[in-house]
Amino acid sequence: MKIFTLKSLLLILAIVGGVNAAWAAKGDVTTNADIDFSNAITGTKPYTIEGTVGKMTWNNQWTLAPYITDGILYFGNFDGGVVELVDNNIGAKDVVTISFDLAFGKLSGKHVGFTFKDTEGNGILTQWFDAYNGDFDDSNPLGLNWSSMYRGNNTVIQERCVYFTIELDYAKSLITTKTKCYMSGTGKAATEATYTASMPSTSPIGAFVLEGNINNTGRYSTFDNLKITTTEGDYSAATAGYTVNWVCDGEIVKTDDTRSGDVDGSITLLASDKVNFMDGETKYIYVSDDAAEQTIAEDGSTVVTITVREGVKYAYTVTSSYDGNTLDWTSTGSVWEDENMVKVHYPRYQAYETTLVGRAPVNNNLTTNITVTEDGFTTDLEYTSEGIDDLYLLSEAENLETGLSTNATTYTDRVSNSLIVFGSSGTLLTLPAGKYVFTLGAIGGDNNTHQVQYVVKAGEETIIEGACTGNFLTNLTSEEFTLNGRTEITFTCSDPASGRGIDLVYVRKTGDVASIPVTVTAAGYATLCSEVALDFTNVEGLDAYVAKMDGSTVKFTKVEAVPAGTGLLLKGEGDFEVPVVASADEVAENLLVGVVEDTEIANETEEGNTNFVLMNGANGAGFYKVSADGFTVRAGSAYLSVAMNGEAKTFIGFDGGTATAIKSLENADAADDAPAYNVAGQRVNGQYKGIVVRNGHKIVMK
Repeated sequence: MKIFTLKSLLLILAIVGGVNAAWAAKGDVTTNADIDFSNAITGTKPYTIEGTVGKMTWNNQWTLAPYITDGILYFGNFDGGVVELVDNNIGAKDVVTISFDLAFGKLSGKHVGFTFKDTEGNGILTQWFDAYNGDFDDSNPLGLNWSSMYRGNNTVIQERCVYFTIELDYAKSLITTKTKCYMSGTGKAATEATYTASMPSTSPIGAFVLEGNINNTGRYSTFDNLKITTTEGDYSAATAGYTVNWVCDGEIVKTDDTRSGDVDGSITLLASDKVNFMDGETKYIYVSDDAAEQTIAEDGSTVVTITVREGVKYAYTVTSSYDGNTLDWTSTGSVWEDENMVKVHYPRYQAYETTLVGRAPVNNNLTTNITVTEDGFTTDLEYTSEGIDDLYLLSEAENLETGLSTNATTYTDRVSNSLIVFGSSGTLLTLPAGKYVFTLGAIGGDNNTHQVQYVVKAGEETIIEGACTGNFLTNLTSEEFTLNGRTEITFTCSDPASGRGIDLVYVRKTGDVASIPVTVTAAGYATLCSEVALDFTNVEGLDAYVAKMDGSTVKFTKVEAVPAGTGLLLKGEGDFEVPVVASADEVAENLLVGVVEDTEIANETEEGNTNFVLMNGANGAGFYKVSADGFTVRAGSAYLSVAMNGEAKTFIGFDGGTATAIKSLENADAADDAPAYNVAGQRVNGQYKGIVVRNGHKIVMK
């Protein structure tokens, strides 16, 4: 006769509640559900599938009604296919075994899962999977190794199957999951694994629920061979507690709460018991345990010892090279010995002198995995030539010092660092005179469905009009273009999304300009500062001068070849082409200060020099004293900086090749009747409306 135990009490309560069950002796098996899906789906919502024992029912939410083909259930989006246990009187020492086959649909981002519920409808355990990319919910209570299951999204779902056997051992409060992951047509053997974990809830199981979220796109997952059985435990055996300790060098570093089991029974450790763990800054590594040598003593004195040791951190260095030459990029870090696989992010391109070298992405990712085998580990990443030997500039976008917004991206595996975000627009960099080819490296988003349009200009000339599609690096490259002087490279784009942006730029310098264009207005004079050396010897109708002091007089001296950056006064009228030369001798003395970019000056220098700018003012063409601080001298021009030695000159005119002080005129540098020029440098009369420059000041004429 069976003694009165908790199992018997559950049985009596079940009978009172109307459940008909007849439990037998220890080890007897009751089949609670056996559904092989050989029968068709019957009825309308809620749908029903009858099994050998039990049935599955659900109410489909969407248009993808489940169906059966060749004995396999295909399911789409629904609110739970429920199998209620035929006999759910699960006792405190019983073992419930659930086995089934599950294959995963091909649609990324949609989910498949299952839940065990108790007799009150509360969830005991839930496991969700991404439909193909292998992500789990955070808990992963079944400890599954998904890497053996993921096979990509281009194979049919029947070829990507996992066979599950899940045991709920109520006597030991353990879940043991046995999986066999199968992939046909690959030549790979099925992967088998066993995982043991503590039960998150010891409530008796009452139902198995299959769940999905595939939506109505015509995609399905499959399910087959569901069987749920209960094996009756030994209710005659007494139970007792035991303790698990983790010991390092004879010292207990962690003690588990007391566990329980049958007296004289064996002890099964959890998979998590053998997992290495952190305690503050120290990591402990599993070495061995004596669980197999122990049985549970009646007095609760049994102690299981898990021996651990302190872990070691390995420092590592990753270098990069090209053709045996060391490159700038390195990566350093440290990693615990048991987690010695490190993902290293590397830059797509580097520069070796004027050669562009690169390391190709793998599956669009700029990462590589290295295995750190010892402390002080080093390894090298080799780069190869990209076939470009005239590299002028290579820079990550965030290092361009543009002042534009930068941020990280969700696609960190595919960019070298941060991005200049889409939605920004402005100046990327400034290039001097020369011939160039410009490349913009950008990353898109939303897989391959989101397109972003870029427009890149060199000054007013459009050099790139192109689209970036997809969440990996796209290079947009211009044709060769020519710059006659320092020019801003600017961009605009069509999308403000922050997860996408400009990752890098690189510029080739394909040649130098042979000459630069120079224009002198009808005023007859202009200033110039070139970024390249020039030769005026054979330029008919155009003379170039530098300025020197001759006693108390500023004297303009004619020159022929001058080096880059020389401030010049030009005399002539019209459009000219001035030849570029490789080099020229430096000018010994020159009061003309050249600027290659817009420069703000004061009316006097810190040394006490007075600053003058060339204008066609009230006294005609000449150099007028800067009237106030904050005057902007335009890029590519020059101003005159003279030590006046106590003289109060406000105007320096021309008398042949000699500068003379015509007279001192109050406000001559800000006269209202001074000539006015529009922003294009054309002289305008008093009827002109808009922004004009008069004596170096921008004013609005109405």
